[in-house]
Amino acid sequence: MKRRGVPRQCMPEPGCGAVLLAAGASSRLGQPKQLVRIEGEPLLRRAVRMACEAGCDPVAVVLGYEAEWMRGALDGLAAMPVVNEEWREGIGSSLRFGAAALIGLDACPGNILLLVCDQVALSAELLRGLLRIHGSDGSITATRYGGRLGVPAVFSSDFFPELLAVAGDRGAREILERHARQVRAVDFPGGELDLDTPEQLGAVNR
Repeated sequence: MKRRGVPRQCMPEPGCGAVLLAAGASSRLGQPKQLVRIEGEPLLRRAVRMACEAGCDPVAVVLGYEAEWMRGALDGLAAMPVVNEEWREGIGSSLRFGAAALIGLDACPGNILLLVCDQVALSAELLRGLLRIHGSDGSITATRYGGRLGVPAVFSSDFFPELLAVAGDRGAREILERHARQVRAVDFPGGELDLDTPEQLGAVNR
């Protein structure tokens, strides 16, 4: 029987894949945030490593700006780089592209972890906690910080069609807000700390 809402002819495989959104040009920061180093490790590589350590497989990394340059940060990792040529349209374009890459696999994962690379407080422990409490009842499990739900977040296959329909620059937040009553929330201390500006980068380096 086909699971409700899955735009495929086959049942998804159990387990969780990941989509890491890393296609932007970091125009406000003035340098590619993907390659900013935290404790000697590029943010892009750090996020992929943590997703793999948490048990996600496969891990689709959506690249766009200077994609070939970014690939070097993934050497030796079990990542699946995918290049979104339409990354300038906004984060919604990359979300759709990454979700489609996983959903289109023969072994389509039953859940998708969505994350970004510039949350400096991210940890593999946090991601493992999300996956541990994520149920098999067609739910969403999301982090909560700054008084709102956000990513990282795990979406069951019931929500794959909505991931494929996201538009603009809101990313997955509109899905989380629309289905807030179905979301299991995990507190993420420091989740609101990201790297969008030189001031934020300076604060992290201090």
